[in-house]
Amino acid sequence: MRNILSGFTFLLALGLLAQESNLQSYTPSILFDKGDWEFKSFQNVYTQTKSFDSDGGKVENTAGRQTWYTSINQFLYGLSSKVNIGADVWLKNANYEQSGIASRTSIVGFGPKIKIAPFRNLQRLSIQSTLLFPLSSDLEGRPGRNEVFLHNDGSLWLNQIFYDLPLSNQFQLFMQQAFWYQLVDNSFRDNNYLQTQTSLFFSWFPNQRWTLYGMSEYFPTHYNDALQKGEGFFSYFVQSGLGTKYQLIPNLVELEFLYTNFWKGSEGQGAGATVNFGVRVIRQ
Repeated sequence: MRNILSGFTFLLALGLLAQESNLQSYTPSILFDKGDWEFKSFQNVYTQTKSFDSDGGKVENTAGRQTWYTSINQFLYGLSSKVNIGADVWLKNANYEQSGIASRTSIVGFGPKIKIAPFRNLQRLSIQSTLLFPLSSDLEGRPGRNEVFLHNDGSLWLNQIFYDLPLSNQFQLFMQQAFWYQLVDNSFRDNNYLQTQTSLFFSWFPNQRWTLYGMSEYFPTHYNDALQKGEGFFSYFVQSGLGTKYQLIPNLVELEFLYTNFWKGSEGQGAGATVNFGVRVIRQ
């Protein structure tokens, strides 16, 4: 189930690049100038009926189909071209088909973030730090309580490094390296732990209003659940997908659609897929 943490979160890292369009010029690597702002809302649906076994094959889940819906809402404001601040609100719903349909909804994270451009000679590299707190307890739904896994119990300190590389006026590479530090609270894990997320996006801009892209992501967890201690690359999953973006109102409103498939993972990781829809607004 840990892969649901990221079924939506790679959307936070996707950028665009093209001439004469602020929506395509402002990638996650680029900061806003003073007084400019951005609002994003991403809707993600992850569903699975199978998980990976010890040999890398796929086996049917005894719990039947499991589906998670996540809504990530973000606001970012430019204090200067070197420092931006903002806030996130993450809402999640889970549905299990076993023994009827069990459902649960909660705000699993809200909190502030800051984004900086630390190097003058690397304008397309930035660092963002976000601290998220849940509004509910027992999000993991352990046996004897609400047995619907919604999210990890505790707070999250998320640090992301963004970098994009223009290849031409029509092609771009975007890279993200993220560090998810989970601050556990009443969790089935006894200690805080680290997850790392490495994402790569290749974008094509056929014109100023459309973007087509492919992506792939590797997401390991550095914690041994059985021994309850940190262990590098103890579990992991890989997902890849295809997406598109369209400027509904040029230089103001952008729409996005993305499909991904979880095609490789360690034992117990979900072998599902995601469907994603996003809206982005920029005001300058």
